[in-house]
Amino acid sequence: MPIYEYQCDKCKKQFEVVTLSLSEKPKAVCPKCKSKKTSKMMSRVGKGKYSSMNSGGSASSSTSSSSSCSSCSSSNCSSCGH
Repeated sequence: MPIYEYQCDKCKKQFEVVTLSLSEKPKAVCPKCKSKKTSKMMSRVGKGKYSSMNSGGSASSSTSSSSSCSSCSSSNCSSCGH
């Protein structure tokens, strides 16, 4: 079940749309203002995975649980989404 992330162009609310299959076209309607004018966002998982590869860092260094995240006080970035 694919999950797509969108942002409403009108009210800027971010939301997710779950589809039953890859062939199903997602119906991206803002749950807050009901606008159909939305923009597809890049997944946070994809950003984290590819940004570490493009910056010259190795994937194993970005997934190490022994170093803390600069954006939070946790030593495990899965709790903050980084």
